[in-house]
Amino acid sequence: MQPKIVELAKKALAIVASIGVGMLKFLASFVVAGILMAYGDAGARGSRAIFERTIGRGRGETFARLSTSTIRAVAQGVVGIAFVQAILVGLALLVADVPWAGVLAAITLVLSIAQVPALIVILPAIVYIWSSGHYGSGAAIAYSILLLLSGLADNVLKPLMLGRGVDAPMPVILLGALGGLATCGILGTFVGATLLTLGYQIFMGWVATNPDSSAAGTESDSDGTS
Repeated sequence: MQPKIVELAKKALAIVASIGVGMLKFLASFVVAGILMAYGDAGARGSRAIFERTIGRGRGETFARLSTSTIRAVAQGVVGIAFVQAILVGLALLVADVPWAGVLAAITLVLSIAQVPALIVILPAIVYIWSSGHYGSGAAIAYSILLLLSGLADNVLKPLMLGRGVDAPMPVILLGALGGLATCGILGTFVGATLLTLGYQIFMGWVATNPDSSAAGTESDSDGTS
């Protein structure tokens, strides 16, 4: 019996320690974000100078703007939509009078940031509505439709918000965000999307400057003229 108690105590201590570390990281991120915002102009000039020194003045300015717009698009299209969907699901749960609506909304927020469908939360709530016996058939149908619409809202919002104002296809940004999230967590969402978008632009620029295609186009024009 005693070894089991010791093992459970170790697991509980590990959980508490992980929560404490997570809270410290969260506070540290606020401190770092405040410092970056205080010196935002200087940081932007420094980033632009690094891009210009690395890949040239003309393309450096373009890549600096692309990085900024990509990070803004990820913030709006991944984190922003996750907050919107969590609020919509929470309101729908409150209207339907489903227990633990706030907890379920928080779970929806985490799942939405991780790009996991909110139906994982919505479907058990619908099952509760139909199996609890506290709702009539008409109310159960109405609440089920409301919950489904709130859970599927990201399918409409994501194509509209993700990639807006960025010179790159939406799937490229989404794949970069998912890959970064899988490897480095929330911060990796922004880093992965930015790196993949820049890589896409570099690759497409390399394809566009293919000398063989230019030579072939010149030959075809000359043949047509002759």
